[in-house]
Amino acid sequence: MRKSRDAIYQILRKRGKRVTAQKRAILDILLAHTDRMLSVVDIKAKIPADIAIDDATIYRNVQSYEELGILESMMDSNGQSRYIICDSDPHHHMICTECGKIINFPCTDACWQHFIHKQNFVESYHKIEVYGVCEDCQA
Repeated sequence: MRKSRDAIYQILRKRGKRVTAQKRAILDILLAHTDRMLSVVDIKAKIPADIAIDDATIYRNVQSYEELGILESMMDSNGQSRYIICDSDPHHHMICTECGKIINFPCTDACWQHFIHKQNFVESYHKIEVYGVCEDCQA
């Protein structure tokens, strides 16, 4: 389940962050596009004309949101960071290389646990991203 707008505002306020018009605009865009990860450029293109905001401000805010656990990020095939509102359920992503659509799939018992144990490796976290072409783009 994704965090709601009110839950995100609560996280920001609890951490002493103001909820400005710019922050609301960025979050509204990300909340409206939970089916695909957006870059700073994508977010900038969707900012309403009546809100003055530059790329650096967007970048600082998405970095802050990621540090607060509001957003998760990934690097696309062009080396560009992309962001999406965190889902509280453990999951991984299937990412369409044509349209950028994100399809979550559950994180079940890790198939690599046997290998981790065998190598006496201590996992900090893991992230799985599967790239391909979604059903809509195959048509």
